[in-house]
This record gives sequence, C-alpha cells and structure tokens, in this order.
Amino acid sequence: MNDTTEKNVAAPRELPLWTNYVDWLLLSLIVFVFAFYQILGESRDWQSYDDFFELLRVEGTDSLGISRFEPGFVIVGLILTKLLSANLAVYGMIAASVMFCKCWVINQFSANRIIFFIVTLFYFIHFVPLHELTQLRVACSATFLLLAFVLLGRNNRLVGLAACAVALAFHLSAIVVSPFLFIKSSSRRTVILVSVIVFIATLFGVGQVTSYFQDSIGVVKMYQEAGFGDQIPNPLSSAMLLDWGMIVAGLFIWDRLSLSMKHVILLELVGMAIFYASMDFAVISHRIRELLSVFWIFFVAEGLQQELLVKQISILFVITSLILYSYLFVFSGQFFI
Repeated sequence: MNDTTEKNVAAPRELPLWTNYVDWLLLSLIVFVFAFYQILGESRDWQSYDDFFELLRVEGTDSLGISRFEPGFVIVGLILTKLLSANLAVYGMIAASVMFCKCWVINQFSANRIIFFIVTLFYFIHFVPLHELTQLRVACSATFLLLAFVLLGRNNRLVGLAACAVALAFHLSAIVVSPFLFIKSSSRRTVILVSVIVFIATLFGVGQVTSYFQDSIGVVKMYQEAGFGDQIPNPLSSAMLLDWGMIVAGLFIWDRLSLSMKHVILLELVGMAIFYASMDFAVISHRIRELLSVFWIFFVAEGLQQELLVKQISILFVITSLILYSYLFVFSGQFFI
C-alpha cells in the first residue's frame, strides 16, 4: 500500500546543525527545570517513579526481575541512579534526554527555524505535561516510535523496526502502535477501511487479550486489580472533538496532503478506533490514543509547509490546541496535584 510517487518527507533543513543543537539543548533544559522543580506541581505518577528509583538504589540489577516496569526503562534508571543522588534529578535527566531526541525528530520535518519552534511549542503545550512530566515511560517509548516514523519514511525498514523494538522496551503499548507505522496508503478509502477493521478487531478482542495476559504481565495485573481506569472515558471530550475536527479536515482535503500527512491521519483514525472499541478498558483506550496522537507533530510540521489552505488549517489546529491544553494542564488546576 506504499505510494512512492508522493512526497513523504519535508523540505531540507535551512539551519546549520550547530544552531539547532543549541536550541535543542535549551529546550531540553527547560523540560529538566520543569521536571526537577515540579513547577506545575507534583504529577500524578511522580510517587510511583520515586518509589521505583528507590527500589533501583536498593536492589540494583535485581530490579530487572522484580520491577513492574519494562527492562529498557529499568536499565536507564539503573545507570542514572548510580550517577545522580536525587530521584528528581534522575527523572529530569530522562525527561530532558527524550525531549532532546524529539527536537531532532521535529527538526527532520522542519524546513526552517520558525516551523521548528512552532511545532516544538505545539509539542510543549500539548504533550510535555502529559508525557515528560507525568507518564515518563510513555515519553521514552514515544521518542523511539517517532524516530521509527522518520526512518520508515526514508525506507530504512530494518533500523525502523529496531527503533520499534526499543520503544517496546520502554512501554508495552508500543506493541500496538508499531505495526501501523509500516502501513502507508495514499487511498482515503483504504485508510478508512483499516480503521474500521481495527475497531471491529479491538471491540471483540480486547477483553480476551486482557484476560489472557492479566496473570503473565505484571502491569496489566496491577491495573486490573487496582481498578485503574474503571471510569468510562468521555467519548465527546474537548480533546477528542479537536482531534476529530482535524481528522475530518484532513479527509476533506485529502488530495492536498503529502503521503506522511496521510499516514498521520491513518494513525489518528486507528487511535480513535481503539479508543471507542475499548472504552470498557479505559487504561487501554486512553494510553493507545494518547500515544498515537503524538504523531500530530508531523502533520503540523508538514502542513505549515504546504499550500495556503493546508497551512491555514494547520495553524488553526495549533492555536486551538495551545488554548485547550494550556487550560487542561496548567490553568484548570485539575491535572497536577
């Protein structure tokens, strides 16, 4: 389902690399400061990570066998807890490192510095509070999935597959996302068909899969026993409606989109299909959709480089996202403690 005749990467970089590196370091430092000093408040998941880092300090390499966290994250945590004495410093260093990597990824789709900073601002407001400041393992996994998207867009399939494997070593949800990074299509009908198939398969399969792995995978068992996500997600939340608006707009202007932008629409439709089909398993529906929504950064980056209509829609999406997520994560006072 590949269409190699269409553009699937953005225009070449116009900035010298050394300038970008300085920008990336400054942006990563900002994330470190926010994480280390908990400027927005204590995140919902901080206590779990604090306990985990203490476990690493006590148990050392034995943590690989007793921790509920994935091995990639355990190994990184082991190294950093040996180097840094404060758990907040360990957390901040991981968050800053994955932000630096995401800056590289964003730069690959940015034709100039202005576009790079617009997309980075979009990422900062939309995703950093949720991932780098809260769901740190997801932030790590998302970094390698984004890297895989870039590599696969350049037909580096073997290295892209390796990036997916590393993503899985940081968060199990990558196993659901990874296969769809290999599916590309320039056909609107095919993209919709794939999402319908995913919805049906998820609707009838998620219960069986969750039950089967409940006893063998510690994280699944913990979530089930703790009743995490028992509350049914809101199918018409403001965040969902915003994404739906962008998906519909993308389908409407389909012929004006590049292949990579069409790929993002596919990923977002798959995320929606999984979300609505697994609403009885809220932790699955939320995590998968949230992880897939990160790929909007590529849509925005390329959209800002397209013809006027696509550019205007992308700018409207960015502005609306900045307003909505600034409220949800910062001004509502409900996300951070």
